[in-house]
Amino acid sequence: ASHQEESKTSETAVDSPKEEENPPAPPADSSAPSPESSPSEAGEEVNPAEESASSSETAASSESGAEASSETSSSEPETTRNPRETQYPENTVVDEALGDYGPDIRADTYCVLDGDTGEVLMSCGKDKKMYPASCTKIMTALLVLENVKDLNDTLTFTKTAINIDPSSSTLEPKAMTGETMTVKDALYGMFLKSANECGAMLGEYVGGSEEAFAEMMNQRAAEIGCVNTHFMNAYGIHHPEHYTTAYDLALILREAMKNEAFRELNATKSYTIPVTNYNAPRTFGPGHQMLNGGVQPQEGITVIGGKTGSTPQAGKCLTTAAEKDGFYTVSTLMKSDGANMYADELVLLEFAYALHEHAVPPIEWVPVSDHVTAKDGLRIRYSPSLYGGVDYTCDMGSVFERTGIYGEWSRIIVDDHVRYVATAFVDSDDPEHVPVTEAYVYVEPETEEETEKAAAEEENSEEDESEEGSSASGNSETGEDKSEPGEDCLEEGGTKKDKALNPLVFIIPGSVIAAAVTAWAVVFVRREREIKRRRELRKKHREENSGRRG
Repeated sequence: ASHQEESKTSETAVDSPKEEENPPAPPADSSAPSPESSPSEAGEEVNPAEESASSSETAASSESGAEASSETSSSEPETTRNPRETQYPENTVVDEALGDYGPDIRADTYCVLDGDTGEVLMSCGKDKKMYPASCTKIMTALLVLENVKDLNDTLTFTKTAINIDPSSSTLEPKAMTGETMTVKDALYGMFLKSANECGAMLGEYVGGSEEAFAEMMNQRAAEIGCVNTHFMNAYGIHHPEHYTTAYDLALILREAMKNEAFRELNATKSYTIPVTNYNAPRTFGPGHQMLNGGVQPQEGITVIGGKTGSTPQAGKCLTTAAEKDGFYTVSTLMKSDGANMYADELVLLEFAYALHEHAVPPIEWVPVSDHVTAKDGLRIRYSPSLYGGVDYTCDMGSVFERTGIYGEWSRIIVDDHVRYVATAFVDSDDPEHVPVTEAYVYVEPETEEETEKAAAEEENSEEDESEEGSSASGNSETGEDKSEPGEDCLEEGGTKKDKALNPLVFIIPGSVIAAAVTAWAVVFVRREREIKRRRELRKKHREENSGRRG
């Protein structure tokens, strides 16, 4: 079924969707875990509602040895599906024929732009029309900042602005008809707290009416370059004609980040609306977990902006602006789920910056056709990344069909789904496919000029060697003896001995051998350390599980 058909079905089932802002965050330390780590180390989010509904399943999965070592594996290998379920369709392998390029993640569509040039770095379904939910408020905030000269102007909440769905995301407590506050207070309440009544009121204040403001939004979107975007309201509550795409939404965030006041709004960690004529002070912070500290991006990456959005029809949407060492990116992902939204974003950030720095090879899967066997209990992920969400766990000895290899990752088929495992933790039935145990460091190919220069240097080197050989030959023919005094000696028969062997003949091969031995030793030590670390993690995990059962 198409996305539009799915949305219409959801619309008939839910008449008054609630904006589910501020989804639960994973642990603050979301650094990349090993494939043998426990669920909390994988940087996954846990939705309390989903977890409570499946607590018994989770406990059963935990006790069944989700990360069991070879000693505790059962005689018959088992593959266990992550108990968290989702209502959204499975994402498929990225299709480069459609112009998509990037890692497979849980979100339905995504787009990553170079923030400076606007170039598309990675994408999947970037032009597919999707519902943006509260990510709509990026455009609303931009128009408010561009059209209101003094943010300290006062506005008064009207009955129409307050008359929104009662289950909708609002201030706490919700604003009341006749309540007054500054435009800045309403702006920060709308963007940081995702308060829909503030968005509706700002639309009326700037545009005169909700309809007129929606027209302003559509006009501004067209100016930015959006061709698949249409807004119906200022705050993103569901409407079948209120849509955008991952690419258009990235363009909107990129344009907004050019506004200094908008960047200041995104950098705010806490904001307080002072006492009003109806309510006491309200304090709140950003809902984006990478801005409020709930989720830490990879080392060196700084998240400088973004917005979350969520409705039953839109799923979980996330926009993020980030930078590292002067390289600035804007990314959007649409229709993910609560358990994987931030894991998806971490995967996009990892690949975007690794590709930029040539730390990984270009994303080209090498097609293979074999079967692989799990060496130990391991995790099966949605994405070829340790940040990717975990969909399955399996016991040692589990066998899967493998269809491709990229870097350190293998693409496998599990229950007709495309998933990913670390190649180092599986054995192949095809001896040609040796597991990759070291990180692949991509070296940019030589340009034509560099290739020609290297060839010329090699040719000159050969000519020099040839000239030296000719010179030596000439000296022997003329009978000249260029040896140093005392260098010659007599053999037993009284004949003259050749010159002493050059010490370099022994030193050079010796140094090469020493370097090779040293390199082997380094690899061996690293391997032993990694094995020791994984054993300790497994031991710790078993102790935790036995403690829970006790």
